Amino acid sequence: GRCGEKFGSCPKGQCCSTGGYCGTGAKFCSPIKGCQIKYGECVTNRCGTEWGSCSEDQCCSAKGYCGTTSGYCSVSKGCQSSYGKCAEGRCGKKWGSCPEGQCCSAKGYCGTTSGYCSVLKGCQSSYGKCAEGYCGTSSEFCSSQKGCQKKYGKCVEGRCGKEWGSCPEGQCCSKKGYCGTNAHFCSPGEGCQKQYGKCLEIRCYCGTTSGYCSIGQGCQSRYGKCAEGRCGKLWGYCPEDQCCSAKGYCGKTSKYCYASQGCQSEYGKCDLKK
Repeated sequence: GRCGEKFGSCPKGQCCSTGGYCGTGAKFCSPIKGCQIKYGECVTNRCGTEWGSCSEDQCCSAKGYCGTTSGYCSVSKGCQSSYGKCAEGRCGKKWGSCPEGQCCSAKGYCGTTSGYCSVLKGCQSSYGKCAEGYCGTSSEFCSSQKGCQKKYGKCVEGRCGKEWGSCPEGQCCSKKGYCGTNAHFCSPGEGCQKQYGKCLEIRCYCGTTSGYCSIGQGCQSRYGKCAEGRCGKLWGYCPEDQCCSAKGYCGKTSKYCYASQGCQSEYGKCDLKK
């Protein structure tokens, strides 16, 4: 049962260990344990903890054998990536299932786009998830509120109403079925649809005089233009520390603040001594 430089070769079918003994297990035949190929056989198609890694481009199966087919390389079949390459992203009858959340394409590859997940394109539901949706162009297919899957096709954003559903929180649904936040979308007078979004609680009116444009009288800058820097009987008060001129404008210079220049103390600060 001895072998090596002093004892010669082992009988056929046996391996010569690093210590010079003949045998057939990993202790004798594993290259990583010092098997002496000069004096017997050595096993090169095994892999794992006791046998080491496979040669380049080979996979190590669950049972510790090297090869290149799905039986060796499929991750779902136990391919050991620590001792050889493994086929990532393959699926199907030979390769097994995709990782959770991925789809198996008709050609046996894992992914998440319509090319992998569409039933019409051959998605294999036995080896991963598949998109069960149907394709179309109407609101039934394209409405995000009705579950349109933008991961697998186009979805229509910003529509609302009976066919499209409600707007995102904080937005208004216009008469024509579009979501937005200005007066065109939110004003009841413009046809805002409160069933499908928020609407202004009070009716807004549009105009160009102080009654519409004065911030002091409640002009809503979110839904239209407001007159900044105006003051007086029609426009109201200036911001704190500003003066209201004779012509009804807010400012801080003598033109606005001197009483002699017509500063209106009822609508802002004034320097009454000048």
